Amino acid sequence: MGLSKKLPLVVASIFLLGGLLLSLGCTGNNPPLVPSNPWPSDGASGQPRSLTLSWSGGDPDPELPYYDVYLGTTTPPPLKEVNLIEKYCEISDLDSNTTYYWMIVAQDEQGDTAAGPIWSFSTTMGDSYEPNDFFSAAYGPLEFGAVYESWIWNLEDYYDFYYFIPDDSGRVKIDLYSLPADYDLVLFDANQEELDWSSNYGITDESISCFVTESDIYYVVVFQCAPADSTDSYLLKVDYDTAQAKDSYEPNDFFDEAYGPLDFETTYESWISTPDDEDFYYFVPASDGWIWIDLYDLPEDYDLYLCDSNYDLIDASENEYTESEWIEFEGSASETYYVVVVPFEGYDAVDSYYLEIYYSEALQSWGLMSGEKKLRID
Repeated sequence: MGLSKKLPLVVASIFLLGGLLLSLGCTGNNPPLVPSNPWPSDGASGQPRSLTLSWSGGDPDPELPYYDVYLGTTTPPPLKEVNLIEKYCEISDLDSNTTYYWMIVAQDEQGDTAAGPIWSFSTTMGDSYEPNDFFSAAYGPLEFGAVYESWIWNLEDYYDFYYFIPDDSGRVKIDLYSLPADYDLVLFDANQEELDWSSNYGITDESISCFVTESDIYYVVVFQCAPADSTDSYLLKVDYDTAQAKDSYEPNDFFDEAYGPLDFETTYESWISTPDDEDFYYFVPASDGWIWIDLYDLPEDYDLYLCDSNYDLIDASENEYTESEWIEFEGSASETYYVVVVPFEGYDAVDSYYLEIYYSEALQSWGLMSGEKKLRID
């Protein structure tokens, strides 16, 4: 009887105490939401080597959760980042053709945690330069001296376009090597006009050597000449060609760019780098006399021309094939003369030619010397 009268008082006391605790905020804490909705999606393949991981999360209580990111090639993955507020994490420098495992652990301000499942994704074969199948999508600028590893995937990935911008004028060497299939190499200028081409048979290395101008843009194109091998990569490198650094006479493609004055009895080594490359030089004799101009060790059929200070033709030597070219004439002291080397048929950006000018001790008359030469000009 007494207990039944006291029961309502006990129940009332409990409700009063619960209300007091509620008013003081002394309630049970809810853990954070379990991280979900991963990106990349679980099991995704072909992911780039740099990407942004993202997920969904939150907390049912009015407090801010923090996120720890676990990422690695083992499972469970090791800790990568801690106490992130945003629900994303930028990742770079991943290995190519590799499976990665990752998970997110959320933690609230009370120390309660919620771990998401372990997800996975795999990276591409390493071709992070795609899409680069057109001039407008060319990858670059390439760093001089750096080695770039890439792939030709299939018939749709027929071309790989790159570009570089030289810091200095000079001769560069472009090497395409470690080829898994028959790939060719082409160099274009800023107007997308072809400068040079390397097309060896099979998996033989390809190489282009060419003079470039400071701050101009150049395009390098790799394309498959035979069915591609998507499982193996090729290597590409652009660097200054130290082996041909002596060709410091460029640009000398016009009269007003002529290199000189040339020294007598000095050997000049130079290159014809493209089908349109013509080399202009000038010299000024110190005294009157017979002068001999010698162009020799020709890798292709180059011709030799001599012009006066008004750019008018004085004489020409146009022998066939790789036969040496020469001109002898009677020069006047202090006059300016121009020597022009022109590719008649073919050119070779790798092998050089040699040019010398000196006073001739020959006793033949100028008419006799001209008569012995085979001229092809009007």
